[in-house]
Amino acid sequence: MISAFTMEWQKLLPLHRTSRTMGVAVALAVVVSAVVAAAMAAHGSHMTASDRLGFDSMGVSLQGVNAAVLAVGVFGVLTVTREYGSGMIRTTFMAHPSRLRVLAAKLATHAAVAGVAAVVACLAAFAAGQAVLGTGGLSDTWGDPRLPSALGGAVVYLLLICAWGVGLGALLRSTSSAITWLASLLVVAPVIVQILPQSTVDLVGRWLPSQIGQQAITANPSPHAFAEWNGLAVLGAYAALTLLAGAWRMARSDP
Repeated sequence: MISAFTMEWQKLLPLHRTSRTMGVAVALAVVVSAVVAAAMAAHGSHMTASDRLGFDSMGVSLQGVNAAVLAVGVFGVLTVTREYGSGMIRTTFMAHPSRLRVLAAKLATHAAVAGVAAVVACLAAFAAGQAVLGTGGLSDTWGDPRLPSALGGAVVYLLLICAWGVGLGALLRSTSSAITWLASLLVVAPVIVQILPQSTVDLVGRWLPSQIGQQAITANPSPHAFAEWNGLAVLGAYAALTLLAGAWRMARSDP
């Protein structure tokens, strides 16, 4: 097993590819958080005392997480599909015949990298958002007791999306197909659901990964959605089932 981990770490050493994808995730998180915060800060002087009291400064500062999530998911997808696309997967299986160990090593190594990027992205997004919100008198403090849970939830959300991407890559083996499915579930599905009747939105929306992620970062959770960690458990189940399906296909079919 150690040799499988070592092999996957070696594949990550072309740092220009790994750092580029993770750099995009961090940049998206910071830029989107800053833009959303700027839009809110511009209206800060017109807000009433009650508006300020209910303002979710923490959630606004972490909105960039919702933009970074697709980059992290794509990173997970490419973990597997890049090798299937190039044919290198045959060489990998010749070196390590246990396909489940190969998948486990890919998941562990890439999740570790994604985890570091997720921590950096969340901290940087919050810092940028708070700095911009401060210009409108809407900033929060790093001492907010809800902040560790929000930051932790955001990091776990990104990690689970990375794992889900690995599972989709193993199951579909095609970069375009896996990314299309990922984008559809993360971006397209929420848009479609929002045009449905409100009762349907309340019923279906809670199961969407995007809604689960939003619940993880907000200080004002929706009563129609899963609680923060319950939602993340649901997302974890999505990722686990997809990984199991991907592992089954990897073990049962050629190459």
